Amino acid sequence: MPKIRVSMTDLQRRALLEVRQQPGCHDVREIAINRVAKPAENNWSLCVLAAGSADANTAARAAVHVQTVLRRDYDLLTD
Repeated sequence: MPKIRVSMTDLQRRALLEVRQQPGCHDVREIAINRVAKPAENNWSLCVLAAGSADANTAARAAVHVQTVLRRDYDLLTD
């Protein structure tokens, strides 16, 4: 099934909601979606910029998990 193409803003919103649902990550403040410049299977990556009161390592692991899950369904819109 083809991936759903979404805007950067929409993907950031979805990803932050998903990260905050992970154990110990309810207070993650900010994430970043980065475009992947070279042709690849996925055209974006995810990282935590501000973990809030969450443990930084826990937040980073949550981001990797959420990235894996969301990459199955979503691609960034291309310019």
